[in-house]
Amino acid sequence: MNKHCRIIIATMLILGITGVSLSAQSNNYRSKGYRGSFSVTDHYGVWVGAETSHGYMFDTKNYLGAGVGGFVFPNGDLNPYFGTLFTEYRHYLKDKPSTFVFGAQAGVLHSFTYEKDYDVKFKNAPYVEPTIGWTWGLKNGLGLNLDLGAMILHPMGESRTGSKILAMPKLSFGIEF
Repeated sequence: MNKHCRIIIATMLILGITGVSLSAQSNNYRSKGYRGSFSVTDHYGVWVGAETSHGYMFDTKNYLGAGVGGFVFPNGDLNPYFGTLFTEYRHYLKDKPSTFVFGAQAGVLHSFTYEKDYDVKFKNAPYVEPTIGWTWGLKNGLGLNLDLGAMILHPMGESRTGSKILAMPKLSFGIEF
């Protein structure tokens, strides 16, 4: 595993563990104040990744935060990997512990393996990612979420793709604290 990939994974784990300990102050993962999440992601059914988001819950329905993520395509000897830096908004439809949720991420996607011959088509791309999903409140004050989204990106600068806009479906499962 490359140095960059290890740094991203370690950073996400530290932020996730810190967030869970900070959220112990409330029994409701959607109460006003600091909140966060950690998710395992799956792009196209083959790209495996993780992301963490930390921010502020303004009331029981509106969250605004920022986060980092990374994903890799595990295909034998060639393992192209990417990192993301993003802002995120989530809106919970009802005040109930389990409810429909929709939101969006906006950020930058970076390929750490563009310089190598990994068949990576671009180096950097701003993106937006609308999401819909469901969240379940647990009795211990945490929440689980299942989201379906579509990362819509625009390759910038040096690119080996003829497309101006690319879309990548994403499924994520995570814990909210």
